[in-house]
Amino acid sequence: MGRSQPVRRAPPRGLSKPRSVAAVTRVAVATRLDAPQRERHTGCLREIEEVRRVLQGTVTEVIAALTAAIEMKDRYAYGHSVREAGYAVALAQAMRLPEQQVQDVRRGALLHDIGMLFIDPRILRKRDQLAEDEFEEVKKHAGLGARVVSKVALLKEVAKIVRHHHERFDGCGYPDGLADDRIPLGARVVAVVDAFEAMTEERPYRKMLTLEEALAELERHAGGQFDPRMVKPFVGLVRRKVADSPIPRDESPLLAEVVINGTLT
Repeated sequence: MGRSQPVRRAPPRGLSKPRSVAAVTRVAVATRLDAPQRERHTGCLREIEEVRRVLQGTVTEVIAALTAAIEMKDRYAYGHSVREAGYAVALAQAMRLPEQQVQDVRRGALLHDIGMLFIDPRILRKRDQLAEDEFEEVKKHAGLGARVVSKVALLKEVAKIVRHHHERFDGCGYPDGLADDRIPLGARVVAVVDAFEAMTEERPYRKMLTLEEALAELERHAGGQFDPRMVKPFVGLVRRKVADSPIPRDESPLLAEVVINGTLT
């Protein structure tokens, strides 16, 4: 006769992946655990939640450091990612996305250009139109950035946003030529606000557009470059927020503050 295998006891149903202290308590009561056992389970979960809180804080610090690194390399990027993140959160909340998706969109907007750290700064600072080979070099930033961000376990979904924020709704973008709903939702959100932020700020190779010109560009390219389901709520959001604002229409930082916070502070 062969050697008998040890009997493996399955954990009580519902205890494998508890999601909150309250959930553990309900499961513990349902499985008739005694008071000391219930307390051990809830105590373990409190420790897990504390570790998660610390990890989230660490991730926030890492994102802040990476964002600062982007801005240090390119002076034209100063404030860009922070403003873009504010726009992205405003749009995500207007679309009533779940809180976790809102957080991922915010982080994706902050880190969308992290791959630019690996691009030749002479190309990034060029005042003339990029040559074809230079543009191909710049396009690498999406994939490079995603590889960096994906190294952080808690940012796997964010890495998808970073990789795909230059995809086009019609499938003609990069790096993978994805189209429509195959593009991650967060990346479609960031694509719209990234374009709007770029159009409403001064760049070395072109002048900024007025608010209405930028919004008109978004509307004109809805269904082609951008998901129209992102463009419509964003354009409506911006127009509502600035309707009664006294700010100059060509001042990007002030425009961002009104759209993000609803008023000037």
